[in-house]
Amino acid sequence: MPHPSRPDRTRARTARRWCADLAMGARFAVTGGREGWIRTALTALGVGLGVAVLLLASAVPNALNATMSRQSARSVVPVAEGTGPSDRSLLTVSSYSDYRELPLYGRILAAEGPHAPVPPGLSRLPGPGEMAVSPALADLLSSPEGTLLKGRFAQLRITATIGDEGLTHPGELLFYQGSDALPRPGPAPGNGVERIIAFGDHGTPFRAGPLVVLSILVCCVALLTPVTVFIATAVRFGGERRDRRLAALRLVGADRATTRRIAAGEALAGALFGLLTGAALFLTVRVPLAGLSLFDLGVFPADVVPDTALVCCVAAAVPFCSVGVTLFGLRRVAMEPLGVTRTAPPLRRRLWWRVLLPAAGVALLLPQVIGGQGSGDAANAQVLVGVSLLLLGVAALLPWLLDAVVARLGRAGFGGQCWHLAVRRLQLSSTTASRSVSGITVAVAGAVAVQVLVTGTWSSHEQVPRPAWTEVGAYGGAVPATRAPQMSARLRATPGVREAHLLVSGYADSVRHHRALAHTAPEERGDPEPYPVTVADCGMLRRLARVGTCSAGDVFLVTAPEGSAPLPDPGTRLALDPVGSRDAHRAPALWTVPRSARHTTVRRERLPAFTGPGVYATPEALDATLLRRPGIAVLLRLDPHTPDAIEYVRNTAARIAVGTDVASSRDGTEEAATLFRRGLTAGAAAVLLLIGCGLLITALEQLRDRARMLSALAALGTPRAVLGRSVLWQTAVPVALGLALAVGCGLSLGALLLHMVDRPLRLDWWGILTLTGTATAVVLGVTALSLPPLWRLMRPDGLRTE
Repeated sequence: MPHPSRPDRTRARTARRWCADLAMGARFAVTGGREGWIRTALTALGVGLGVAVLLLASAVPNALNATMSRQSARSVVPVAEGTGPSDRSLLTVSSYSDYRELPLYGRILAAEGPHAPVPPGLSRLPGPGEMAVSPALADLLSSPEGTLLKGRFAQLRITATIGDEGLTHPGELLFYQGSDALPRPGPAPGNGVERIIAFGDHGTPFRAGPLVVLSILVCCVALLTPVTVFIATAVRFGGERRDRRLAALRLVGADRATTRRIAAGEALAGALFGLLTGAALFLTVRVPLAGLSLFDLGVFPADVVPDTALVCCVAAAVPFCSVGVTLFGLRRVAMEPLGVTRTAPPLRRRLWWRVLLPAAGVALLLPQVIGGQGSGDAANAQVLVGVSLLLLGVAALLPWLLDAVVARLGRAGFGGQCWHLAVRRLQLSSTTASRSVSGITVAVAGAVAVQVLVTGTWSSHEQVPRPAWTEVGAYGGAVPATRAPQMSARLRATPGVREAHLLVSGYADSVRHHRALAHTAPEERGDPEPYPVTVADCGMLRRLARVGTCSAGDVFLVTAPEGSAPLPDPGTRLALDPVGSRDAHRAPALWTVPRSARHTTVRRERLPAFTGPGVYATPEALDATLLRRPGIAVLLRLDPHTPDAIEYVRNTAARIAVGTDVASSRDGTEEAATLFRRGLTAGAAAVLLLIGCGLLITALEQLRDRARMLSALAALGTPRAVLGRSVLWQTAVPVALGLALAVGCGLSLGALLLHMVDRPLRLDWWGILTLTGTATAVVLGVTALSLPPLWRLMRPDGLRTE
């Protein structure tokens, strides 16, 4: 048998020596007595918290895909155009409502044959008077909080519970209601009734808009970058005690390379324990987190499964990061047999490479800032890398800035004893302080950037102010015009309603144009030239337009201040609702615009969402029943002292007709933006608390390392208050510098992103103050929790040495 060559034997010995050194470091991590176990436990806890967050982030793609699949499974597939009823068709109309700020979704179903499709989660269709509900809705209806909601379904009985395959998340409020009174859908839809052939439309996949994609990318970077910084900080817990132990190994003959390999093995063991801890934390928290929902988005616990590729990346990156950070931290530490050398003056920190990181990030974002936001994976990756480099540049600039400021503070000579103790400690260990605070700095910078982006993108400043109307509408002929006064009277009698104003709207066409269309072939026939028509009393017309004096029989030709589509001249003969009349196979009613009709403009500041320029008439001038398929709306003002007034209105509207909508005329964009900002603030606060835990662990570790010095100060008579304030200043100075740097960089990044999407810069100072206030509270909490160990260490018996 041939013997292995000398290079092969050398490589084998090197590999065995490396494995032995790494194994010795791992043994030190788990067999170093009480001190070793505490150090390893702190490292595992810190790394585990970060790994749990990364695993949750890696589960987001699968959770979103599962939610979209469940949503697609219950979407409807309409019949082909022109297809009539069959034994496989189903009539349905959607119902979107709320109950005490909780979204309530449903569908009213009417089978047209024995083989009509069944929604997912049900075994059969509910019959007339029956209802199938989700488990969350069933629990709500059976609880005291759902007593008022029962009135909305007073004539229905629950016969089935919707299964998980028919829900998007466990807390969803969903119902399917059987009916035999749905109207037939007409050739021109308007009443919301659809004829479908199946459930489960897997057509064009949903694609978010560019602004949403940009916001999501920046949010991910802003929330996950500080977690990465935190993990890098956690693997360096207990660094000073580890260095002294490695110096002892040097005393028994280990060389420098061996000590570094042993340190790498110890860090690797802590990282592996951290991976196990993070996996356990992930499995523990994913079930409670699945019960939460934001923007009516939620997941089932079974859907919270990390992506395999991302899990492999996390499992490989965390040990690699721990070893790399450990070896990088030892590059300037001289571990000699007689001790650890740290007293040499530190090298001056170089600024040029720290500036390169944010400069590279700006360079990546600059093409889209100049030419507009791009689309596609390449553009998204460019934004992702650019924002990441900018935020990492904040963490890189902080140590240089802290050194520069502390050096000036040390030369200034002002302040008391506590101030001098803190500044001197920062001068000796600024690296540890900046490393601990860098996570907070990155988190605040990213959160401020997202706050600026969201505020500038969804600013309510560009929206037209509208009054706080509550609109109850029935469109497309769902309620005939003859029943409009009855509908208004029922709503006016609802508890909590102060005012009720009826509007009947429709469209008209000139008789000349209508007759010309009648002599045109159907395939060449275009749409009529619609003139919007609104019928309301004088009190409501005054709120809608600048009509001045108004009396019964008046007609107004209302235009927008900036101009609008042409309106008929006084004396023009109009055909009322020509499309609805054609669908009903009836001749349209004719009406002449009075010669006394006056021109005016709308009140833009008092304009409800559904009205606009057009022909405004009083009921005495135009009989609303002449409109074949009108849109009926009742505008309500509710009593603010009746908390559930809107719920009473919704109950009344549900009893008026199927498909009656209840909506507030307040624009929902600002509410969505507010919810988004609150969710972002909550996520940033959670990351800050996570980093605060690491900051506390670092502070406690430093106190334990300085136990003899604290005991010496106590023996010399130093008051506790002086040392307590020095700990506060020692934490507050780096955090104050970090917050100032974070706010400045966050505002700059937010301005760049807004310029990219061509939106004006508007600042949400309350949101910025909330983030900085949370960071300040974290500092005060860390200081308060550090005081009991500080006082316990300030005992003269700490000087005793055996």
